[in-house]
Amino acid sequence: MPMDVIDQANRLVASGQRQAAVDLVRGAADAGDPNALFAVANWRLFGMFGPRDEAEAHALLDRARAAGNLDAIRLKATLLANGTGGEPNPDAAGLLLEEIRDRDPGAAEQLRLISAAGDKGGVNAKACERLADDPDIHVVRQLLSADECRYLIAAAQPELRPSFVVDPQTGGHMPHPVRTSSGMNFDPTLEDLVVRSINERLAAATGTHIECGEPLYVLRYAPGQEYKPHLDAIPSVDNQREWTVLTYLNDGYTGGETRFDLLGIEFRGDPGDALIFRNVDSTGQLDPRLRHAGAPVQSGIKWLATRWIRAKPHDPWTTSY
Repeated sequence: MPMDVIDQANRLVASGQRQAAVDLVRGAADAGDPNALFAVANWRLFGMFGPRDEAEAHALLDRARAAGNLDAIRLKATLLANGTGGEPNPDAAGLLLEEIRDRDPGAAEQLRLISAAGDKGGVNAKACERLADDPDIHVVRQLLSADECRYLIAAAQPELRPSFVVDPQTGGHMPHPVRTSSGMNFDPTLEDLVVRSINERLAAATGTHIECGEPLYVLRYAPGQEYKPHLDAIPSVDNQREWTVLTYLNDGYTGGETRFDLLGIEFRGDPGDALIFRNVDSTGQLDPRLRHAGAPVQSGIKWLATRWIRAKPHDPWTTSY
């Protein structure tokens, strides 16, 4: 059986022939190889081996889709769902997923969850519990369904990476000084119909525009891991993180409470509950009272989804702080 062009390219990279691998994949894409087309489409989305070009990425995905490449169809649907390269078009995304639902369990699951969610754009005021008026800290119960929580965990798991920051002295990676967890974010190649629907609900719950949110970030805490006291607002930035939404995704663990130590507030949500707080004061300056921590997990695994919401639209392709 002939070796797939991507396997050939990987072997070239492993032998130190990186440019030869790039040239091989580009040539195969020009010749219409669907796997190569999908690879180069991703390069154009992330600006690898050339500039970012969303229009070209869509064109490449269309060619791969015409050849029946499932990955290309799935990614095309995701980009349509979140509006990468154009306006969001969830109906068109859904139609693409319908094309492959019998061959792709992931597509079928997306369609099932979107159908089950129905119209959840609004937030039931009776589901809101206020923990503090000033600063604004409140909870929306069951903002996500149990199935949506499980979906986020399953989608996040293969993408998890240890929490690192850049060492200012060496430029290399070093362990995060306050967050001893693993995490990932749903960048535009991962913000599918389900994640987009969840982000729309988080925007509605905070009264903000969906474009102001950073990519949804999922954290996994094992026993002993924690998020030490910190502020989510960022000193001296033009586009401040005004809101934080923490959505609890599971139970079956001990410890892990969210603590506002300066306010004497401690909270732990059930799966689907969203803890919402405003990180700035009435003048738009960071509010030091909102210092908070994720207490160490004592047993089990804690999963949490975080969405930081900026004052103005935020480019989802930029690195978050």
